[in-house]
Amino acid sequence: MSNIKWIELNSYNDIDYDNDFIVLFKHSNRCIISRMVLKQFEFQYDYNISNVKYYLIDVIKNREVSNEIAYIYNINHESPQLIVIKNGELVHNSSHSDISFSCLLYTSDA
Repeated sequence: MSNIKWIELNSYNDIDYDNDFIVLFKHSNRCIISRMVLKQFEFQYDYNISNVKYYLIDVIKNREVSNEIAYIYNINHESPQLIVIKNGELVHNSSHSDISFSCLLYTSDA
């Protein structure tokens, strides 16, 4: 079980931008690599980083949401993919083996 309190994202409008940081994790349950990367990310979770909302996007079930995010932030759609938004601005985007929880340490004031 994950220590991260994931919020399943079903609509782009459901993102709460009141938090300083938004983490969007695009994930496919059909992909073993995506499952492994998600588990690794969850394992690296650091309780010291606060004021973050974690959204999980099922790219199979919610492909439209995934595509909308890619369009809005002018990035390619990938899965798995980690997108970090700080104060409404894209500050980090990585995919596959480049995904690491440590990116939050470098983009936050933690």
